[in-house]
Amino acid sequence: MKRMILALCALMLMSSVQATEMAVVDFRAALLQSNIGQQAAKEPKQKVAQMEARLEEEQTALKEADEQLKREELTLAPEEFNKRRNDLVKRQNGIRQMAAKMQQQAKLLEQKLIESLTPKGEAALKSIIDERKLDLVLNRQLSLYANSESDITNELVERINKDN
Repeated sequence: MKRMILALCALMLMSSVQATEMAVVDFRAALLQSNIGQQAAKEPKQKVAQMEARLEEEQTALKEADEQLKREELTLAPEEFNKRRNDLVKRQNGIRQMAAKMQQQAKLLEQKLIESLTPKGEAALKSIIDERKLDLVLNRQLSLYANSESDITNELVERINKDN
């Protein structure tokens, strides 16, 4: 009876000690590094570059106006100086709002890009999971440590490129 209980306990322990196949992946990076990700990102990158160029032009114009006001400060009437100073402050606030809006638009463009590429990336990831018989795949940013063999990001990029 004692041996039977020990054997049963040993069986239970052996069945609970199964090897778990795990991997980590940076899904977002894999999508953006893939050929389809690079191709799809061209237009959003151009839009962002145009917005940045416009913002830079506005900042340059504001800086020039500020320098002009500093040069003319002593020759302007106090009420004219204050009026122009207030105009500069309004323009500065407008530029800050423009920069914030630009950042929001850039994030939105990237989010739309990721959403459009996700189905292809998920299909490629699923095939890797099935081939490797993985039990668990974690986002690389969530793991504290993972050795290079457990990172399947590059493999996912290759699979997405191969499938398209």
